[in-house]
Amino acid sequence: MSMLPALAARVFVGIVAIVLTFVEFLPLIRGRSLYELTFLGTHLGAALAITFVMFGPRQRRDENAAVPLLDFVLALLALVCAGYFVTQGLRVSERIEGVDEVYTADIVFGVGLIVLLLEACRRATGIVLAGVAVAFIAFIFLGPYLPEPLTHRGMPLDRFIDLQVLSTEAIFGTPISASAHMVFYFIVVGAFLERSGAGKLFVDLAYCLTGRAWGGAGKASVISSGLFGTVSGSAVANVLITGIVTIPLMKRTGFKPTMAGAIEATASTGGQLAPPVMGAAAFILADIVGISYADVVYAAVVPALLYYFSIFLVVDAYARRSGLRPDPLLPVAESLAGLRERWHLLLPLFFMIYLLMSQYSLRLTGAVTTLVIIAISWLRPSTRMWIVAIYEAIVRAVRATVEVAIPSAVAGIIVGTLVQTGMALKLQRWLLDVAGGSLALSLIGAMILTIILGMGMPTAAAYLVAAILVAPALQELGVPALAAHLFIFYFAILSMVTPPVALASYAAAGLSGANLWNSGLVAFALAIPGFLIPYAFTIDQGILLQGGALHIVHVIGTVAIGVAAMSMATGGYALGPLTWPWRVPLFCSAPLLIAPEPVTDLIGVAGVVIVLGYQAWRYKMRRPTSADEVRPGAAPVGPAASQ
Repeated sequence: MSMLPALAARVFVGIVAIVLTFVEFLPLIRGRSLYELTFLGTHLGAALAITFVMFGPRQRRDENAAVPLLDFVLALLALVCAGYFVTQGLRVSERIEGVDEVYTADIVFGVGLIVLLLEACRRATGIVLAGVAVAFIAFIFLGPYLPEPLTHRGMPLDRFIDLQVLSTEAIFGTPISASAHMVFYFIVVGAFLERSGAGKLFVDLAYCLTGRAWGGAGKASVISSGLFGTVSGSAVANVLITGIVTIPLMKRTGFKPTMAGAIEATASTGGQLAPPVMGAAAFILADIVGISYADVVYAAVVPALLYYFSIFLVVDAYARRSGLRPDPLLPVAESLAGLRERWHLLLPLFFMIYLLMSQYSLRLTGAVTTLVIIAISWLRPSTRMWIVAIYEAIVRAVRATVEVAIPSAVAGIIVGTLVQTGMALKLQRWLLDVAGGSLALSLIGAMILTIILGMGMPTAAAYLVAAILVAPALQELGVPALAAHLFIFYFAILSMVTPPVALASYAAAGLSGANLWNSGLVAFALAIPGFLIPYAFTIDQGILLQGGALHIVHVIGTVAIGVAAMSMATGGYALGPLTWPWRVPLFCSAPLLIAPEPVTDLIGVAGVVIVLGYQAWRYKMRRPTSADEVRPGAAPVGPAASQ
């Protein structure tokens, strides 16, 4: 088979990356935007071309591998097909969908673009999302022949192309628009931060904070993954970058491989919940709900903190129950030296948060923050970014963009089909009928549906499809738009650690050497206390920082107690090892604290107090006497006895 040399492939990717980056930031230079189809077509075309270089028919290629000539031809065809629509920007901006003529060239290049997109999706994200898209395309053409309630009028090929590639309702709709107009700039920021050494900085900071605590390596994994997640927005990327350091240290300090991988997976998954960069789905959410991204960030702060609070407590409980005492061999001194060397790399992150809260455009925020990262990096020789480092960061960012742009475009096919065929409304009515108007049943159904979608799709695609199907039904039951969409967004993210397809857990298992299935199950168990949080902010928006100050404090306080109780029950430790007869009531008290009702709060708090009171009494009764403490060879008693 003829092959394109690795050097030529890298040059090709570099050229495409530079051109895409230039086009993305061109509106800042010109002072006005390009035609929408021109802008989005460039974004998608570049992503498709790089996909065929990055991914082979069966697996991802090494960056230094040669590329089969056939895949390079596919990359060029992708540029040609997308390039045709790039040139049609003016015409499409002026035409009327469903009225103006669809040209033969539109059909030819449109069909070619869709076929290449589906193949690129299969390579980049797996068969599930591509297969679902093919099923929806078949559904469009087979509509008149399907039984009720699936039947619809169907559409001819020219109308299908009109909808899919000549409108802003499908491939070039909200998902790819969010990828091009919002997500790209923060991927660039994350790539520049990582290349300058911020990833190592976050790990060093975490070890300085927790290195001398019980289960210090596990807690450091939680903190470092959360910090890196604030700029990464990708669960699998977080695992692969921070897990290389944290998982071996956890294993060395006594964590079992399965637990080490599960902690890293669960903590890394939460990165998509953590502001200021919350993953592609958060940008799509802002666009759909019709609010600024800064408002989404503001609402997500407390849920993200509660999520990491729950994981931290579970790890602490596990460490104490397992006797994982503070380890004097953890590289705290080395981390402290690294923190002193790279602390200045935190400054661009704070600056970016300031720009976001000041309502500057995302494009301007990304551009200025990137320039600040480069400037700040020059404060120390070890972090200084030269031309080569800048080029590498750009290429790394565009490569990462592929894994957002491709599934976003494919999700557009699915969403466009649901809307144009009327199936979205039919499914919404069906969900409401099944739930019988019950908000609780509707929320449980929405959670299950979103998690199932997330098992086979990237987070952004799973969120978008669920948002179209489920969010309107929740809003019809009285849930505010932001809370309804955040609920779906939250569970689309948690699907990354929910078996049987738990991508973040599987990535962590690859680093820890543990069994894939066991890692997924343990990561799911660690995340269970976090499942309370979206129900809490859907029932009462105080957690989203909406309402009066006293109400917000009360709601956050009770939910925090509930999350802490469930975390201790999950980890099996509260002032001492918890036996199952006491773990169950502590676990069951937690859900009572998420509803802002005095009766449920009182019962929930009473359950927690009773369990903790018994634990305190038990600990006091079993505390060693002074004779026990000094007698040589005396066995430990109390909490230490089971450790």
